Amino acid sequence: MSELDAYGALAGTDKSSSVSWCWDYLRHYEELFRPFRDQPINLLEIGVASGASLAVWTRYFSKAQIVGVEINPDGARFAGERVAIRIGSQEDPGFLHGVTVEFPPTIIIDDGSHLAHHMIASFEALFPTLLPGGVYIFEDMAFHFDESDRRFQGAKAHQGLAETPIYDYLNKFMRARVASARLPEQSWGFARYAFQHIDSVTLAGGFIAVRKTAPRDTTTPITVFEREIAQGAGAEAAARYAEYLIKHGVNLDRAAALVPSIMAAGPRDEAIMLSLLNILITVERFDDASEIANHLARIGPGNALYWDRLVMIERRRFRPDLEAAALTRLAALQPHAAGHQHRLSELYQELGNHAAALAAARKAAELEPGNRDFAGRVDALERV
Repeated sequence: MSELDAYGALAGTDKSSSVSWCWDYLRHYEELFRPFRDQPINLLEIGVASGASLAVWTRYFSKAQIVGVEINPDGARFAGERVAIRIGSQEDPGFLHGVTVEFPPTIIIDDGSHLAHHMIASFEALFPTLLPGGVYIFEDMAFHFDESDRRFQGAKAHQGLAETPIYDYLNKFMRARVASARLPEQSWGFARYAFQHIDSVTLAGGFIAVRKTAPRDTTTPITVFEREIAQGAGAEAAARYAEYLIKHGVNLDRAAALVPSIMAAGPRDEAIMLSLLNILITVERFDDASEIANHLARIGPGNALYWDRLVMIERRRFRPDLEAAALTRLAALQPHAAGHQHRLSELYQELGNHAAALAAARKAAELEPGNRDFAGRVDALERV
């Protein structure tokens, strides 16, 4: 038995493994909660009930502030040392926002009404307030599956006012996490936020735990890279190190300092050169970046990524003639991209080539006939 589970059994909570009817959550929670045990965090639990779990949290966490959210005013009696009770409904986003402003949470446990619409509303209100690296837990998910077991009162009853069952709602986030970049992100609203900030999803009997992304600790990897560089690692290792620094947004000055040694080695491997190109773009060394991008485009003329990089670089160098030349090659590789033709039209107009500007504008409008901006550009050029 885990220590946390023992505390649960002593308190008589059904989150433990040994009361008359129990969910056996706590042995799993111990793995999730161990990093926070001696930290001054805020743990927010929706649903106070008998107060048993509040006693467990105060026993296990040495420095945490425990916050119980309860709709029944009688729950206020459980307030005490390191335990705050806030009376209100979990479907009230204004109330929940006020609680999280007062107590920014690192752990949130939804053990409230178990109605799907309440669970969804609470998640969408609270997950953005969860601190980086924090954990959000949906408890008692079994209520939403079994229609025959009277203890669970039927899954349909627990769906409440939600348009879809809670497990269907959560499944899209789990699929996106498992598939990573293989599934397209929803481009707006809470779904986009969730896709960008869910780091992992843990499932065990009866609960689902969602961990929020946290800034990556780069200390150890940087130590490893620096040791390898000091021991004479070559241009490839230096390029990979600089790429790592840029990818994680740390020590960009060090990344820039690695560039001369990488370029001096004259790497010819396309992957290394692409990494170097991305480094030069990040540190805004666009003249050097243009040289490498042109080389990559020459050795890989059919690779749209190289031409895309070159287009962007020449735009940043304010070279419309070179941007137009690169964009023409990119447009040939991606003939259905109306945006390329629209940008070409702008460039040709800037370069004083009216006929080419009009032809590109017409092509963009043809590729995307419902776009008013594209059609408007054609009209404007035709009137000149």
